[in-house]
Amino acid sequence: MKRALLSFPRGFVEALRGSLLSRSLASAPFVALLLAYTITQFSEGMTQTALTWIAFRIRHDDVTLVGRIGLFQTIIPFLILLPVGVLIDLLPRQIFMAGINLFKGATYAVIPLLSLFEPLRTSFILAVVVGTALLSAGFGPAFNAAIPGFVPFDRLKQANGWIQIAGQGGYFLGPLATAGLLLYFPAPWLLALSGGGFVVAAFLFALIPPPLDPLESRRRREGKRKEQSALHGESPVSVGGNPGFSQSAGLLLRNPVLLLSAFLLMVFALFNAPMSLIFPLLSSQVFRMPPSFYALLSGAYFLGSFLGGLLLLGRRLPGHFPLVLGGMLAASGAFLLLPHLSWPGSGLLLLLFIGTGLSWSQPLAMARIQQSVPSRALGRVLAVVMTLFLLSAIVGIQGGTVFLHRHPVSEFLHLEGEILISVTVLVSLLVTLFRARLS
Repeated sequence: MKRALLSFPRGFVEALRGSLLSRSLASAPFVALLLAYTITQFSEGMTQTALTWIAFRIRHDDVTLVGRIGLFQTIIPFLILLPVGVLIDLLPRQIFMAGINLFKGATYAVIPLLSLFEPLRTSFILAVVVGTALLSAGFGPAFNAAIPGFVPFDRLKQANGWIQIAGQGGYFLGPLATAGLLLYFPAPWLLALSGGGFVVAAFLFALIPPPLDPLESRRRREGKRKEQSALHGESPVSVGGNPGFSQSAGLLLRNPVLLLSAFLLMVFALFNAPMSLIFPLLSSQVFRMPPSFYALLSGAYFLGSFLGGLLLLGRRLPGHFPLVLGGMLAASGAFLLLPHLSWPGSGLLLLLFIGTGLSWSQPLAMARIQQSVPSRALGRVLAVVMTLFLLSAIVGIQGGTVFLHRHPVSEFLHLEGEILISVTVLVSLLVTLFRARLS
């Protein structure tokens, strides 16, 4: 039975081998992870779109409930991610992710069933949102912590590029599919379909075998010299056999590679989180277009993220940090130009540049963290990093909301561009000064 269920991923591997994926990445476990992640993100995109529509209709075309859902989905993971990191390192990561997806699939299936008997209420929707946020907070760190076990040390940059393509592509197609299906089916029943996607992804995760010892040994041999250089003579084993969060935080603070990677992820979250606030205001205040034009602006931004992942697949790329800094510099210039070009086509092009430039921070910073932290501590370190990431996202959303309530979007874009270019210059100086320690 297991062999039959794995026949599709194996066939997919053979089709990709020698063409889109290099031989070092076209292994059945990695492609199965990629496929399961794509289905998960597709289901997540469907779920969020359907939930937004349900919340919008429950409150009679008011966005208050939509905002509360987004707030819960951000704050709850921020509050509980640190203790969840312990489970990520104690449990098999593929099984951990499979359990999360099974729970989400089952939980979302309750909504269409209840809608058969009575109208959906705000309290019930919020209970489902809170429950899924509590029990699925660790999915991202668990997934990123699992990747190094299946990918050679020197191919993590390309692997994270594929992950960005899969994630952005899946999440982008989810809302498109939902928009079409809403013409024929009630929104609650689309949650049954997205829940089925979570279940399929859960079975794929569960069927992936644990990393093989020879693969882990080879990764360690290939990365030993770079890891020792990155840690400045401090062996990864120094964090202990069962490191706690104080040790994980200490490792983060002592290691300039991890510290800079975490900072770049926070910068990405700070600028990426308020983008959803910018699109409708750009449409009305800058381009003087109908409100629906914001969907095209949003699509251009996410297409840029998708293209950013494609560009990371090249073999002859600059180092991780120079590439991130180049992307941030391009994005800052586009932020500054955007308020001054009122032609809609220029807005789409500039948002494409912003999406591409900002997108490199996440996969490249994550690759450096994966290269620098031993597997047994990676879940906890990523939990600390992602907690900082969520804190920065909350600051970006709340700060953007307050600023945009009082000022036009053109001033906000100027401020974003000026801050981002200042951060880019500062980080460039740090990378230059500490080049040896960051190599």
